[in-house]
Amino acid sequence: MKDPRKLWMDLVYRFAEQSHCKSRRVGAIIVKDGRLISQGWNDPPSKTSVEDCVRCKDVNHESGVSMDTCICAHAEVNAIANAADLGVSTHGGIMYCTNKPCSECAKLICRAGIVAVYYFEDYNSLYTDLFFGNAGIMYEKLDGELL
Repeated sequence: MKDPRKLWMDLVYRFAEQSHCKSRRVGAIIVKDGRLISQGWNDPPSKTSVEDCVRCKDVNHESGVSMDTCICAHAEVNAIANAADLGVSTHGGIMYCTNKPCSECAKLICRAGIVAVYYFEDYNSLYTDLFFGNAGIMYEKLDGELL
């Protein structure tokens, strides 16, 4: 039997390709009961362009620093917001991401009732492990060979 995580991680990277961010393309999906219920990628809010982003204009910025200058909403936030917009519950869902969620996204993931998070690439985040551990959210970095 094939690992179903392969399909979901393949899709995550396809959605990440939709991002217009010049710094990093990130994708996220939420799966519930074996079905894709929502997707997201990091992108600026409606009617706003990455050309307006101070962070994207600075090609030498340090990853994870001065996030308040980033114009994009993160992929995880967009996936949860897209589900909310459609009235779809994320409670009990599983999130697949290209990158380990940052602390801010981890807060929202906990509140959204997501029970597990799978990702491929690490991301240095101060509180993600604490938040997920306290909320009982299973999270795992997957082996790149899954792709």
